[in-house]
Amino acid sequence: RYLATLTSPATETSTSLTQASTNLTSTLALLRDAREKFDTAADCEPSIDRLYRGAKDLVETRNRRDRPSNIYNVPNDTSSIIDGIGRRIFNDDDTMTVATLNGTIVGLTEQDVYAAADSLEILRDAHVFFHERSSWKSSKGALTNIERVHQLGVDGMCNLIKCHLHHTGPAIRIKRALTLLRNADDATIDTRGVSTIATNTTFGTRKLGGPMNSYALETARDTRERLSAALQNRDLMKSVGEYEESLPLDTRTVRELRAMFECLGGNGCFLNPATKPSAESILKELSKHQAAAAKVSRTEKIGSGYYTKLSMKNLESGYPHLDAYAEARRTIAYNAMQLFYRQLRDERKKEWDKTASSGRDMAELESGELDSSARDAVRCLEHAMVIVAGEKSIYRCVVSPTSSHNHDTSKVPLEYKYALVASYSSVCSAVVDRVLDIIELFFVKDAALRNTLPNASSSNLNEGMSLGSDLLSHGTNASAVPSVRFAASAAAAGLRILDAVRMLGPSLAKLCEMASNKLQLQRVDSVGSVTSKDSSSTLASNLCIAVHRMTVKNVGKALENLALSVKHDPISGEKFRPQDASVAPLTSDAVRAIRLVSPFVSAYKSVTKRRPLPWDPKVGDAAGEMDFFIRYLIMSLLANLQAKGTAYAQDPGPVAEAKSHLFLVNNTYYLSEQLKYNYIPESSAPILLNIQEDIDGNDFKIRGEWFSDQVNKLFVNSKKKYLQYWDSLNEYLRDVANGQLTYTNPEQKLLTLESGRLLKARFSGFNDTFERMYESHRHLTIFDSKLREIIISDVKNTFLPRYEQFFSIYSKYQFSKKNMDDYLKYRPDKVGDMLSNMFVS
Repeated sequence: RYLATLTSPATETSTSLTQASTNLTSTLALLRDAREKFDTAADCEPSIDRLYRGAKDLVETRNRRDRPSNIYNVPNDTSSIIDGIGRRIFNDDDTMTVATLNGTIVGLTEQDVYAAADSLEILRDAHVFFHERSSWKSSKGALTNIERVHQLGVDGMCNLIKCHLHHTGPAIRIKRALTLLRNADDATIDTRGVSTIATNTTFGTRKLGGPMNSYALETARDTRERLSAALQNRDLMKSVGEYEESLPLDTRTVRELRAMFECLGGNGCFLNPATKPSAESILKELSKHQAAAAKVSRTEKIGSGYYTKLSMKNLESGYPHLDAYAEARRTIAYNAMQLFYRQLRDERKKEWDKTASSGRDMAELESGELDSSARDAVRCLEHAMVIVAGEKSIYRCVVSPTSSHNHDTSKVPLEYKYALVASYSSVCSAVVDRVLDIIELFFVKDAALRNTLPNASSSNLNEGMSLGSDLLSHGTNASAVPSVRFAASAAAAGLRILDAVRMLGPSLAKLCEMASNKLQLQRVDSVGSVTSKDSSSTLASNLCIAVHRMTVKNVGKALENLALSVKHDPISGEKFRPQDASVAPLTSDAVRAIRLVSPFVSAYKSVTKRRPLPWDPKVGDAAGEMDFFIRYLIMSLLANLQAKGTAYAQDPGPVAEAKSHLFLVNNTYYLSEQLKYNYIPESSAPILLNIQEDIDGNDFKIRGEWFSDQVNKLFVNSKKKYLQYWDSLNEYLRDVANGQLTYTNPEQKLLTLESGRLLKARFSGFNDTFERMYESHRHLTIFDSKLREIIISDVKNTFLPRYEQFFSIYSKYQFSKKNMDDYLKYRPDKVGDMLSNMFVS
């Protein structure tokens, strides 16, 4: 017991000493770790400072070397860039990015980027260490220092990301099939690796004036067939545009960008996940860069280069590296779209000036200009698809987390996925937004759809459809209605754009989406609560929907304008109602209009599915086809022609009413012939005013019975009324009763005075009436030679057989002693010859 009392304190003391030794060891380790953590900022700052300064000076150096005449500013030979004393100050190769720092050359190598990325990882660990020991007096100062150095590194990486992605140029290159010669027609080509962009290039012609680019001369039918075939073969991107997507990044730049995005991705740009902004605040900030498809509306002036201010805002996702990516690539993508549009516009202006000075008809020039503008709008839409496809390749190559070798989807925060989608959408939205402005500018400026026509309501369009109604009774100002020719060209041009939007729109929207869009991401509503939302409704996707909606709306207006222009074509005036009763310009223009719009059956259906029209108030599948619109145009045309025919009767002169009916005969016959109505087969009727114009729907014909009923009925009735004027000659050709003829000398058939006066009155009345009618009718115009033969034959059949019989019987009588030759001067064969030479063809 005594010995136990002596050894127990020693054992307890030994245990305490052992524990003390363990505690001292842990304390020493903690002090060692703390010393290392305290030195973290100082150890990491040199590599981070080198990255920051190198990136900053790299940006300044590249900005200084930029050529002001080139948007992309990428010289072909970087070795030729030297300073004022002949010393090279910039050079790019696969190993080093050289810049100047305070007069000394500083090389920012690839290893410097990796070192900075490692330093940021070390700083994050140190920040977590001191944040867990915030009770230490020195922790506050250490945290402040670490945060400063970390922010410097993040800023340096963001500057380098922005510099690389901005100065690498557009992710497109000219298709190899389209051979653009350097310096041909003042054209220059700038390259960056495999990326190629042409500046100040004449896209439509070669230096020697020959055709170079088939897209610049493509018709609506060519475009439709090309795109339809590409959609069926599922190789749309190979057939779209004059450019093709290309990755403009070299291998070293790709490695650097991937390293920086991997370093900053997820929560990497934040020092401590515990101190980063909440997911709700990030999602709420990102929701400011979105808008529902139904709420996307124009906020900027038409032609300003922008459609909505949402696409102009810099992204503030809470992830600075994504913001830097979005800002850099949005600028490049927008400039690529803007440069292409300006080139097309300048080329079109040169062509306009050239053709306008040639003395060609201005109406024909305007029609061609509308079609050229629509073609260029479609080319811009195709170019936008190529640009977006190129931007998608850049995103997938360096931005997307899947580009990392150690990617793990489960470790990527949900809000970061949402920010990735928003950053890519920000880039795409700049391109789609520019296309929106280009297309709407066409409708407002070129197609003149800025102002709604007065009283252009549905009820007004439906009124006055009966033939012979007063077309201008609704107070519509004729001067506010465009010409039929212009309205038809505008409608056809709009349908051409809608045709392309209809076929390319879904593919463009798909390009604007990413695989992560299929996730059920979250959004923050107005009260701050988090709700689920399908992220496919990004700004870029909704702008694609807005392109289709805006095009449908404007095409509907253009079709209504065409209907109004036919319906309200002015009644009076030599320009609108020819004095020779020939075919009115309205008729030939209406035929041309029907031929122009008839090929766009699918595009027209896209309008009626979503927009009620005055002649077809139904929407969706219940809406009518193109035949509804063509029938409306024909009925409006016939009503206007009848109003013009009625106006002839108010003209002075004895032939006014006859001109009214002959006018309708001319126009209905022309209408039947041009739309392949087989009233008279094998007609040689020309297309008035359009002989040189190659129209896609030249073989279009109307097969409906309503057309033959309406047009044939009006033709037959008008011809019958016209022949009634010649039928008046039969009043003088009635048989004379035998009791009315008495003779003074029966053997010589010498009539008495009273009987002679009777025959004199008949022959003189016929002669005077025939002379008067012949002189007034022979200068009238029948445009078609076969119609002229028909009318002359019908005129002859109206009275000539009876005249021949009358002449053969009563010319044998001696009813005048001295003037028999005067009364018999128009022998039947002479009358026939005179009638055969009647009318101007």
